Amino acid sequence: MRLVCPNCDAQYEVPDEVIPSEGRDVQCSDCGQTWFQHHPDHMPPEQDEDTAPLAPEPDLPVEGEERVPAPEPKRRRLDPAVSDILRAEAEAEARVRESEGLETQPDLGLDVSDDEGQSEEAARRAQEARERMARMRGQEPALSDAAATAAAAGSRRDLLPDIEEINSTLRSTGDRQIAKGDPAPDAPVRERRKRGFRRGFFTSLLIVAVLTLIYVYSPQIVAAVPALEPVMTGYVGTVDQARVWLDSHVTSLLMWLDTTAGA
Repeated sequence: MRLVCPNCDAQYEVPDEVIPSEGRDVQCSDCGQTWFQHHPDHMPPEQDEDTAPLAPEPDLPVEGEERVPAPEPKRRRLDPAVSDILRAEAEAEARVRESEGLETQPDLGLDVSDDEGQSEEAARRAQEARERMARMRGQEPALSDAAATAAAAGSRRDLLPDIEEINSTLRSTGDRQIAKGDPAPDAPVRERRKRGFRRGFFTSLLIVAVLTLIYVYSPQIVAAVPALEPVMTGYVGTVDQARVWLDSHVTSLLMWLDTTAGA
């Protein structure tokens, strides 16, 4: 059934079983008006205006008698179930009205300059807000201004390439060493000297090893190449003389060390 508020004409669709057969009081959720609603199957018969009973005339107050105001009639509260249904209907209708009343804002066609002006205005407002917060906290606005300036400079610095990084990539190896304060520009010379010493030392060891192998395997070499016998004989004799000389000198050195230690 449909309930119509007699005050604001708001309409509500409720099931028939919500209203009992003897009727009940209902309340409008929009204006708060309360009225008695009959069941649709038990509507009271309509009375003609001619046959309607006349309202009794009010009693006139007697002179000297104090008129007591009549007590207000007690309002019957609406059933919670009915109020929930009415409230749900009102909320649904309000949502429908809001959805119908929403409008979309078209594109205003603002260009980049307008966006920049808005960003500057937003930055100015943010700066003013920071100053107010600083004054409330008891800080000096100058400090907040310096912090804001440093933050803005940092943000702009992030947008630009690092000049120092570009310069460091363009410098040569020698320039970077001088900029770092390296006091050793002759490092490559020392490195070459070290490599030359190592190369000479290992070359000497290799020659000694080859000569030792030739001395040890001289009989096999002569047997394999008989033409080398005179050369190999002279070489072996020279090595033997060197061994005798070295042995005598080492023996003399050891005896001198023993004598010095005993004294």
